[in-house]
Amino acid sequence: MSALGASMSALSSTSGLRRVLVAYGLYDLVEFSAWVAIILYAYAEGGATLAGVVAVVQLLPASLLAPMLSGFGDRLPRGAALVLAHAIVAASTALTLTALVLEAPVPIVILASTTTTVAVAIVRPIHFAALPQLARTAKELVSANSLSSMLDGIGLFVGPALAGIAVAASGPWLVFLGAFVAASAAAVLCLRLHLDAGVNPDDDDEPTGWRVALRGVQTLWGDWAALSLLLVMTITFVLGGAADVLGAPYAVEALGLGDSAAGLVIGASGIGALIGAVVAASLSTRGRLVPIVVLGGVIEGAGFAAVALVGSLIPAMAFLLLSGIGGALLLVSGRTLLQRTTDDGVLARVFAVQEATSLLGLALGAALVPVFVSWTSAGTAFAIFGAGAVTLALAAFLLVRQLDARADLRPRAVSLLRPLPTFAGLPPYELERMAGRSAWLDVAAGQYVITQGEKGTTFYAIAEGEFSVVVNGVPRPGFLMAGQSFGEIALLHDVPRTASVVAATDGRLLAITSSAFLTAVTGSDDHHARAMDESTALWRDDGSADSD
Repeated sequence: MSALGASMSALSSTSGLRRVLVAYGLYDLVEFSAWVAIILYAYAEGGATLAGVVAVVQLLPASLLAPMLSGFGDRLPRGAALVLAHAIVAASTALTLTALVLEAPVPIVILASTTTTVAVAIVRPIHFAALPQLARTAKELVSANSLSSMLDGIGLFVGPALAGIAVAASGPWLVFLGAFVAASAAAVLCLRLHLDAGVNPDDDDEPTGWRVALRGVQTLWGDWAALSLLLVMTITFVLGGAADVLGAPYAVEALGLGDSAAGLVIGASGIGALIGAVVAASLSTRGRLVPIVVLGGVIEGAGFAAVALVGSLIPAMAFLLLSGIGGALLLVSGRTLLQRTTDDGVLARVFAVQEATSLLGLALGAALVPVFVSWTSAGTAFAIFGAGAVTLALAAFLLVRQLDARADLRPRAVSLLRPLPTFAGLPPYELERMAGRSAWLDVAAGQYVITQGEKGTTFYAIAEGEFSVVVNGVPRPGFLMAGQSFGEIALLHDVPRTASVVAATDGRLLAITSSAFLTAVTGSDDHHARAMDESTALWRDDGSADSD
């Protein structure tokens, strides 16, 4: 499949994935246009100093509150959580719109717009936590991640451009009016998704409030590989925050141009992100993603640093476009790796921590620019940021590479498990995780795989050969063959084996331990109920070929 075809395959989904991706595209336009509109508003009211202060004031509350507020993405059904998150964005943009239309004092407008920044920070973690449930295959999940990054790139370029036009034409209020309409439409698109919650909402042991945020942090605490991955992923946002503030002084000092050139400098990486997301769609289906993560970080940093070497607009945009390609490679592969290696019950919270570190990265990049520019030139500041990004990506490799071993993507095992009725509707990352904990077992003709009456400890999927089912010493008619399975009754119902299974020919099985099997199948109430119904029917039907 071509890179573009791989990145677009999620658009053919019938699971609601297409609607969620359209909603995410609208969300991106809201995020980037509202951000630029309020920075332009601050610049008009108090110059570069106020604009810098506003950037930090907007981002810090969002980075602190996002992990806590995004926790409802694990407790609510994820479809409902997405609707609520987009609705909160719509409400906050309406609040900012009201403040602007009424010409409220500057601090009031900034406070209102800060609620928009906080609200926007809630959506992305829930979006990426919902994608694994909506995707039907591992490739479709990678495609959804890729398309999300493509939409980020489009939003990063189109959002600021639209904001600049709207502010110049009528003022920032027009931007927030459009943002309100787009966010409302996004909420409508996410209705009736019928997704599961990450955890049982009736579980009294589940955390609430700030404990929700802490659960995501606790999940990552001490996991140096995952923490290093988050740190590397933050590179993109540090550079993005730096570019937002560096664009204007670089356009004036190095290029001798004005605000229009600054907008092109800031938006160039967005076009690169669009291209990089297409490339990442084909690369991120591979078993090992860490080399792609590190390569993306190196390309991103090197492209950013190279801006210091040129003094004209087109080459500067070309290097920033290259930087955006690297950033997309890093983010798509990094997010896919997080999805592969994180338990579903805390996935939204882990992505909320990632969102928080991203916002802190944006704030850090924006805050460091005045320091570097006062010490040296805007062009040299590009070199400092870029060199730091390359160094960080390379230094993190030894720790991050452990995640590839943990993910252990095994496509043959996944393809064998996916069609089995027991795993119907199971998210692809759960299949991948279960496949990673499985083992191949070769058996000879006449060998008993399980014996009636013994304790069940393993589930088996048949890859090759024929197997006979024996109940009370009497063989059943027919055979179990490749593409079928046995062993689930004893595991799900906690009873002794209800039948013996003996190899009629030489064969090969995929063996999955009870803990890995039960973790995957009982991860949500719907999947558990479906598996219990299936196994109960097999248990009662003595003529079923799939009974154990």
